[in-house]
Amino acid sequence: TGANGFVGRHLVKELASHGLNVIGLAGSSDNKQFIQGYCEVIEINLLNRAGLKAISFKQVDQVIHLAGLASVGPSFNKPGEYLNTNAGMQINLFEEAIAQDTRPGFLIISSGSLYDPHDKLPLTETSSVVPSSPYAVSKLVQEQFAAYYSNRGFNCVVARPFNHIGPGQSLGFIVPDLVSQVVNGGKDRHKKVLVGNLESKRDYTDVRDIARAYRLLAEKGKPGNIYNVCSGVAISGNELLEKITKQSGSKVEMVKDQALIRPSDNPIIYGSHKKLTKDTGWEPKIKLEQTLADVLEEWKKK
Repeated sequence: TGANGFVGRHLVKELASHGLNVIGLAGSSDNKQFIQGYCEVIEINLLNRAGLKAISFKQVDQVIHLAGLASVGPSFNKPGEYLNTNAGMQINLFEEAIAQDTRPGFLIISSGSLYDPHDKLPLTETSSVVPSSPYAVSKLVQEQFAAYYSNRGFNCVVARPFNHIGPGQSLGFIVPDLVSQVVNGGKDRHKKVLVGNLESKRDYTDVRDIARAYRLLAEKGKPGNIYNVCSGVAISGNELLEKITKQSGSKVEMVKDQALIRPSDNPIIYGSHKKLTKDTGWEPKIKLEQTLADVLEEWKKK
């Protein structure tokens, strides 16, 4: 699900490149050109339960559920929409599979933002959970429903990805927001860049490494288990901007924008991927500098 989204289009290619037959569910026709040729594309509204009858779940071995509202910032002003959308889509998928009398495996994509940032670092799958945004609350509810449907005969695995970045990410996230401003400043080497809190340190992983982790979890993840997907390294927004400006050859003037400041923003968060590595052999491969170079090139072309 969410096959034409930021992570979805990378995941479709990852799955197809390993000989898997992929059915890509897309909520709209946006970005379908990125996945056509790699999978069968079905345009569908997952909040419309009746529409799901178009899917033959008996032909499906594994559902990787990516679709949903993914940007944390807007969730503070739309808590009900985030909860209804993110939980509702997942419930409809499970219920339609039950209606068709089949039990495919499910990989549910949750979030590393559920963890209590004041817990001991690095955060592991046993760290305390204290959701700090309506988005995180919706993800916790998704996890609870995964546990419920596990009791109804489904093999469910939950992934908790930390921040992921890379080509194809839309505005509203830190790297494309910074890169787009640096690139769109044209030839002016002294550019004003609107920023939020760049002191916070986060755990960033390239989206292509994330897609590989999801494939491996679909193949090797242990049912009923939760897995962190992360780099294990914390990088500040200031460090990201410094690397971006260095690669672009630009000099920037940072301007604080209060609209970009979140109601709650924890100083440092990073996780451990030891459990994921132990069970699947996954490790991050793509270096941060390569990720930023690829994003810069993408925005220059735009």
